[in-house]
Amino acid sequence: MANVERLTKRVKEMEKWIADNEGGPTLNNMNYLITSLHNTTEYAQNMDKQFNAQRNLLAEFLGKEELTKEWNEFLQTKEDEKNAVQEETTEEESVQEEEE
Repeated sequence: MANVERLTKRVKEMEKWIADNEGGPTLNNMNYLITSLHNTTEYAQNMDKQFNAQRNLLAEFLGKEELTKEWNEFLQTKEDEKNAVQEETTEEESVQEEEE
């Protein structure tokens, strides 16, 4: 019961705030931010759907053309190159002695 009372109080405070700021710059800014957040979320969801569709098409193509083995070899080669570059960079770093 305390939760309902607390929520009712919050809603009344929000309604009062909206009435006090109706048409004002603060409410307009709030509406803009909410709309921007909604649009950004929708955009991210669409990008995620497109990425998953592209990934599924690639998997289907690789399976159909029997290129899965070559694809895995390519990925392994790229991973090996990446690891080699990382190892090379860490080996090149030397400690410089301070001059007295």
